[in-house]
Amino acid sequence: MHYGKDREVHSYSMKDGDNRRPLGKLEEEKDLGVLFDSSLTFRKHVGAVTNKANRIVGVMRRTFEYMDIPMFKTLYKTMIRPHLEYANCVWSPFLKGDIDKLEKVQRRATKLIPEIRDQPYEARLKRLKLPSLAFRRLRGDLVQVYRIMSGLTDIQPHNLFDMERRTVGLRGHNLKINKVRSRTRFRRNCFTLRVVNAWNRLPATIVHAKSTNCFKNGIDTFLENHIDKYDYRGSTTLEQITCSTH
Repeated sequence: MHYGKDREVHSYSMKDGDNRRPLGKLEEEKDLGVLFDSSLTFRKHVGAVTNKANRIVGVMRRTFEYMDIPMFKTLYKTMIRPHLEYANCVWSPFLKGDIDKLEKVQRRATKLIPEIRDQPYEARLKRLKLPSLAFRRLRGDLVQVYRIMSGLTDIQPHNLFDMERRTVGLRGHNLKINKVRSRTRFRRNCFTLRVVNAWNRLPATIVHAKSTNCFKNGIDTFLENHIDKYDYRGSTTLEQITCSTH
């Protein structure tokens, strides 16, 4: 698979005994459950996971004659939302069409509950205490950065991020990340850059939490104080937290 707009398309082969076997060219490939495409937009992956999740919503609608709120939340969190969030630190969408496509699955699923079916989507989310999927992706990104910074993964922070080298004169915490310049929209929205502003704004007490659960509790309170976790109308959560905490 060839990446990049100005890439030279070379032919590649692999040794097979005394012979060499040419490698076929691919436009997409699934790796550990994520569908990679040569443009790195992950649009095909978003389409695949939303189709799968929508099929499950349909099965739930045909299977249950009545569904109350506790029953729905259990089924939704177990059977549907994991498909929409698996490995999304890798493929998190930045195109509005893909963001809306994911959110529409949750919108459709919440209509399975008769007592709130006729309420606006945002009102349904508040009643269910379910945040928007965009909020969940921001939260998931921050949790993953915390795990990397705390040595809970095999990834060394300096191998993934451009860490701030100053040890004095920093406002906030001492694990800040430098945001390197990027020329393309794809690069700006990859995991290692899109998390920088939000991570650097976190208080030191949250960044240096004693455990992952303590960190999750801390960012839940912090994020809820700065952004509307039920806002589904755009992918502005990162911009909101950047501007509102100056």
